[in-house]
Amino acid sequence: MKKLIASAGIAAVGAASIQAAPQVGLSPNQSTKPWSISASLRGFYDDNITTVPNAIKEESFGISVSPSINYNAVREQTTVGLGYTFGLRWFENRVPDSTDESHEVAAQLTHRVSPDLSFDISDTFRVAQEPTIANGARTRVIRGEQDYLQNDAAAGVKKAINERLSAYAQYANRVVDFDDPGFSGLLDRVEHTPLLHLLSQVNANTVGMIGYRFKAVRYTAEEIIVGSGIDPNIRDSNSHYAYVGLDHAFTPTLQGSARLGAQFTDFSNAPLGVSDDVTNPFADANLSYAYAEGGNFRLGVKHERNRNDLAFAGASSLILDQEQTVVYSQINHQLTAKLNASLQATYLNGTYEGGGPGIDGADDQYWAFGLNLAYTINQFLAAEAGYNFDDYDSGVLAGFRNYDRNRVYIGLRASY
Repeated sequence: MKKLIASAGIAAVGAASIQAAPQVGLSPNQSTKPWSISASLRGFYDDNITTVPNAIKEESFGISVSPSINYNAVREQTTVGLGYTFGLRWFENRVPDSTDESHEVAAQLTHRVSPDLSFDISDTFRVAQEPTIANGARTRVIRGEQDYLQNDAAAGVKKAINERLSAYAQYANRVVDFDDPGFSGLLDRVEHTPLLHLLSQVNANTVGMIGYRFKAVRYTAEEIIVGSGIDPNIRDSNSHYAYVGLDHAFTPTLQGSARLGAQFTDFSNAPLGVSDDVTNPFADANLSYAYAEGGNFRLGVKHERNRNDLAFAGASSLILDQEQTVVYSQINHQLTAKLNASLQATYLNGTYEGGGPGIDGADDQYWAFGLNLAYTINQFLAAEAGYNFDDYDSGVLAGFRNYDRNRVYIGLRASY
């Protein structure tokens, strides 16, 4: 299979659900045409193209090309969005495979059956080579280069019960598959996540809610976990989330959302001697502020259990997963009539569950920072420049896992 890679930019922040992520082509287009096309051409420098420790990292200049096409139709009762993005990167110093590709297809349908009944369906399919581990609002790049695919699908329905009460039910599904046997045994999985929310319109600016979510994680690799001889499904888990929430508009330009509760996780296949029942806080909160025309700010935090890319660390004690906290922020600011700047920052702290003395309770820390400048040349063409920084410090096998990475780019974006 041809090697594939994901785009180099830092992803935008999602906040509504644990699988929230940027979706290409899904925002309703308010222009006169339902479709749009765009393409970017960038020259870049990457000082750690395989995200490995600094002592052995490789650097390279390169060129990236990324065309995309989107279709958005807004009707009286229905909104449809379709998008496809292709990525191609060429590395000057990487042999024998100097070029990589990525593909992302996204689709979304929202339909209002009646004033008190609506439903939504979405799906995002990605094929890439430089994998990421999803951590709620953010993703972190993991070491090495291996082909992988990921599909996120969801379907939901909202029903008004009366003037103040409504209910929302959703089923979400995630499929992750790696070609590399080492990562396949650790991360290949299917996640099933149904949820149910009961919402109450407290007043014109406030919605309260009570929520329940169930997440079943099933590891699916046929390969054993490399170095252990153990079937991957030993880390299967079931989680129950119970929480309350509040969405509030403080002003027309300042809005906040919070979900607070607990997560109860059972590792049903864990071997004897390994704790198979854990409880931790659950939180998902964000604040957004449109402080000026062309200027907005977003700040958020998430806390829950998540998958990780270690099962053992030199001993027979099993690592089950991590309890993770992610703090993220993004600001977009119009510096002049033609010059816009965006800044993103993310911090992740993950605490290992299991693994025995010296590993259980150890922390991973990940920092990400991104700055982008865009200068509008005309209505069809803009010049771009940016810088991305990543730093990963692991509390387990630090000499093999720690890395930092600097990337800079400059280029043009055309759109129509």
